[in-house]
Amino acid sequence: MKKRTLVAAALAVVFVLALAAPAFAMTHSATYEWDGTVDMEKQVGHLCNTGAEMKQDITGDGKMDKTMDVDMSKGILTVDDKNDFVTAEDAVDNLTVTSVIELCAPAKQEYATTNYVYGEDGWEDYVDSSGVADLKELYDGTYDTGDLQAQLIDELDEDADNYEEMKAAILAADDLEDMTKDEINTEFGIADFDNYTVTETNALTSQLWAVQVEANPGMSGNVHQEFEAAYGDTYSYDNYTTAEGYTGPVDGWGTVANPTVTDDYTVARGSDYVGNYFHMDQWARTSDGTLKRFIDISSPFTHAYLMEDMEVTGESEVEEAFTMDNIAAGEDMDVTWYDLFY
Repeated sequence: MKKRTLVAAALAVVFVLALAAPAFAMTHSATYEWDGTVDMEKQVGHLCNTGAEMKQDITGDGKMDKTMDVDMSKGILTVDDKNDFVTAEDAVDNLTVTSVIELCAPAKQEYATTNYVYGEDGWEDYVDSSGVADLKELYDGTYDTGDLQAQLIDELDEDADNYEEMKAAILAADDLEDMTKDEINTEFGIADFDNYTVTETNALTSQLWAVQVEANPGMSGNVHQEFEAAYGDTYSYDNYTTAEGYTGPVDGWGTVANPTVTDDYTVARGSDYVGNYFHMDQWARTSDGTLKRFIDISSPFTHAYLMEDMEVTGESEVEEAFTMDNIAAGEDMDVTWYDLFY
């Protein structure tokens, strides 16, 4: 009877775990052992579809013990990868492990607003303002002022009989900036168009985390990475929020206005939001060789920024942990299996 009870309990745990797992997921677990020459390319994840993507190259002569466990589902990528190796004494090419992770989570953005005014010498420009894009304004489209073409279309009368004709003419034109103010007004039937504004945003960072370890002949190396990256690809704006709280889709996020402070807001998310974060634990070393690390990550939510470009020749070791929590997973996503028993 006791044995039957234990089996039933075990089956219950398996069943609960199956329910807690994402409905659609792809997993891959592999153990590798070799002693010879290797040329291996691997990619796991597909950027914004899985929150991030990891590309890995392993090349050279030597002995390798490697284990890799991968779990991929919509908006989230989890990887546990361990590489322990020794380059052959007579190696022609040193055994080298290169791992590059690119996040979908957007970087902090810098903006520049340029005003164009028609003067004696044609369209004259000057930078009106520049700085770091505000999170809410970045996502609600404030910085998407477009170009001359877009602003000319905005000047058209949508109720006019020739609206579609004029819009098509503007879209087909490839020399608008070379036209005079009078030529533009005459060509497209616009009254006194003599200035326009363009705001451009540029990512401050490439959202990359990269490491490479190359061990010299007869020497050892290690690259251990355990990380989880998530990016919910559905987001919402103020039309999904109220001063009382978030009212958007369960798999989205939005900004909720502070009812007591003007122009203040907080970030909120739905119960099924997958999250927007990156957690990394990494150990990289070599007894003699070359260790390279490159980190270039920022956040528009906190304005945090981290960049490091490092190369060490000889004996080296770096053990590190990194956490970027832009938006936590929703209540229904952030559940551990043992919580289900309480």
